[in-house]
Amino acid sequence: MLIKASTITNLTDARYFAAKGVDFLGFNLEEGTEGYLDPIFMKAIREWVEGPKIVGEFGKTPAATVLEAARFFELDTVQVGLIDNLDLLKNLEVILSVPATGNPSELESVFQKNAPCVTWFLLDFSAQKNTAELLKAHKTAWKNLFMAYPTLLDVNLPADALATLLDQLQPTGLALRGGEEEQIGVKSFDEIDAIFDAL
Repeated sequence: MLIKASTITNLTDARYFAAKGVDFLGFNLEEGTEGYLDPIFMKAIREWVEGPKIVGEFGKTPAATVLEAARFFELDTVQVGLIDNLDLLKNLEVILSVPATGNPSELESVFQKNAPCVTWFLLDFSAQKNTAELLKAHKTAWKNLFMAYPTLLDVNLPADALATLLDQLQPTGLALRGGEEEQIGVKSFDEIDAIFDAL
């Protein structure tokens, strides 16, 4: 299972996730949004880690600007939202972040339309409540969607519930999130450790 660490803002998170062998380290490079990290700090952090692909996370930034940033910052992968001219990024590895809905049939046309330009989809349930219930209500349809399109899930669930859900739905991967340090170089990873143990 692929693991993406999203919204990394500090070296402590980056080194922890790299040591856990995650596939992607994501840095929010979209100015004016929550969790934004100045690319200068992203470049400094990446010098200290080896292994994961470096992902530049963008939301509504125009495709041409994302392409320019990918080249300038030598990003391995870019993550974008539902933007126009996605085909400009067709020579890059692209993660398309899609806001979650409780009904997989509503997403199928979105996935199908964008699939030629996308390497992975990221289904963002992070702001949803009752995520487990939403996914279980259409379990077979979700599983079929994930079989057809490589999808990472971003969900807020306790480790045991998350492991059960992943086993039932079989997505391609999981997105976990970095967070603030308690003080520089100090942070508890108990909750994320439990997820890795459950996986």
